[in-house]
Amino acid sequence: MFPRRERLSREYISAALPAGRRVSSKHFTAVLPKEGRGFAVIVPKKVARLSVTRHLIKRRVLAALKSLPHPTSLIIFPKASVKDIQYKDIKEELGTLLSKINQ
Repeated sequence: MFPRRERLSREYISAALPAGRRVSSKHFTAVLPKEGRGFAVIVPKKVARLSVTRHLIKRRVLAALKSLPHPTSLIIFPKASVKDIQYKDIKEELGTLLSKINQ
């Protein structure tokens, strides 16, 4: 997990969703807020009904983000298909998604 000071607050998340730049891949959608610093991984109940599964997905995505070069602010939305893929595949796909952002 990222420390609390590196997490995006709810105000920035709600402001960033309509105005931020979106980039998508097979298993993820990323939103780049125009302002604010921090990270958020949002896993809704529509993706995983059980909180255990939602937290597992969030931990895997955050662990992959720590090992990759990333922008100063980022919101990640995993899709339902992410439950069935392994950590190394998550890391690879996030790497390609973040490389699209840097272009």
